[in-house]
Amino acid sequence: MPESVSHLVSPDDVPGFVCAYRFAADGTARKLTEQDIDPQLTSSADEWLWLHLNFIDQRCARWLARSGKLTALAIDFIEHVPAYQTIDSFERETVGSVAELRRDFTGETHEACRLHFLLADGLLVTLRAKPVRSAELIRRQLDAGRRFAGPAQLLLAFFSHYAQGIESVLHDLAAEIELIEDRVLDDRVSDERRRAVIVRREAAMLHRQQRSLRRVLMEAARGTPAFPADLTDLLDLHLHLDQEFEQIEHRARLFHDEIDAKLAAETNRQLYRLSVLTALFLPPAFVAGLFGMNLDGLPWTGVPHGFWLATATAILSSVATWLFLRYVDRG
Repeated sequence: MPESVSHLVSPDDVPGFVCAYRFAADGTARKLTEQDIDPQLTSSADEWLWLHLNFIDQRCARWLARSGKLTALAIDFIEHVPAYQTIDSFERETVGSVAELRRDFTGETHEACRLHFLLADGLLVTLRAKPVRSAELIRRQLDAGRRFAGPAQLLLAFFSHYAQGIESVLHDLAAEIELIEDRVLDDRVSDERRRAVIVRREAAMLHRQQRSLRRVLMEAARGTPAFPADLTDLLDLHLHLDQEFEQIEHRARLFHDEIDAKLAAETNRQLYRLSVLTALFLPPAFVAGLFGMNLDGLPWTGVPHGFWLATATAILSSVATWLFLRYVDRG
């Protein structure tokens, strides 16, 4: 038996491989397998490549570096991705790490994650640690025949799909806010406070991601060298999303405060009722305590109907207290 067993990796393996497409000059895409990927990531003059990788596999950066297609600065960016969103341009590449919406087995979610990318001449590499919504949409569109003129236009499609996904999330949050509003206006408040808090938290978290992406896109549009795509329409959409988020957060905060006010008013009403009951039962308790002292000289001790006289006194004391409280309320 050999002293050690070597687990060999096939040279055809692409670390973290999720999908890949090769695009012709007319923009049509052909789906590739791992075996179709050239380790040097080369393409003919009229073709270009999109490679989508799972960033959980830590071999991705080393494998990309061995291709010789990307500069050391781009590889270093992937090996040390910053914690914040950014888009940066080097001599030959544009690199970035931007917000995305996560997708799981059940479908689309409202959870934000990250998408990293390397954009070079004739090549777009996207990397993610969690499945992202935009990649799945683009894959379906490519399989259905959608065309892209170049890698920059494909990357712009990622940004556009993310913005459209955020817009869909905003519609969901707005619908939830409207349901909360209907319940509040009908005075049927139950768990609406918790729902309003969830909407506020979700809107605030996504708004931070969207606002940060809008900032880096604006910087990319103004950068030198300029980002290799027209971002005007995308920036206008993000401005609209920014305003929508502010409206959602404002409405959620407003209903949160209104629900708190309604709950406080209901609590005050309950406390008032409890206080009235306490006031009504206090005089009878005093009368009962007085006649229960078991001392000589108590009134009605020898009277046959003394118990009923004491009971009537207790009841009359409660009635007198109730009339007094009504008088005070009217005053």
